[in-house]
Amino acid sequence: MKVNFDIKDNHAIEIAGRHIDLHNNFDFVGFDYNVADREIKLHWRKSGGDWVDKNEFSSLVLTHKGVTFLKVIEQDEKSTYEDDSCLGEITFFPSTTREINDNIISQTKPNDGDDILYFFENGQLIRIHCKEIELIVNTDKLLNLTISKDEALVLFDFLARFNEVERQEVFEDQAEQKTLWILEGQLEKQLVEPFKPDYENIIKEARNKIRDEE
Repeated sequence: MKVNFDIKDNHAIEIAGRHIDLHNNFDFVGFDYNVADREIKLHWRKSGGDWVDKNEFSSLVLTHKGVTFLKVIEQDEKSTYEDDSCLGEITFFPSTTREINDNIISQTKPNDGDDILYFFENGQLIRIHCKEIELIVNTDKLLNLTISKDEALVLFDFLARFNEVERQEVFEDQAEQKTLWILEGQLEKQLVEPFKPDYENIIKEARNKIRDEE
């Protein structure tokens, strides 16, 4: 496995002398699996905490190329969003011992045949074997908008319905439509409620909390 970074203290990575604390300074957004290209991307964005350096990278992506093995152990269903988005530990681990998924090894670079394991505070594990992992960082300025969970649910539900129907007459530019698709996708990656069997009751309750009193 070829990588362009080092693992430090099993919760951070380092590239070109820059220390990136994935546990404290970044929130995990989600991952994409392109089966045809055998490529998995794990996405992080800078945390909004006041302890994070203002010059920290705004976001980063770990791209796994030539994937030949993927194992995901599901999260604890009672976990919170803070646990879902928080990496606990990261480690390289021998692919010959895939029955062991609760241990870490302190090594900065992978050995031949190693997997990479990502442990999250919610109990989720992502284990990958691939030919190469490339770290790409983003220094662009991002807007950090703060909305409540109820507001996020109501907005996501609206966008999901709105984006299902062709509304070309509404938009002055296709960029407006694409922005709504992106926003819906970002919300979907962060919300677990839409996948719960009682989602209808959850969204009704969220609307009731936000709606103006008559």
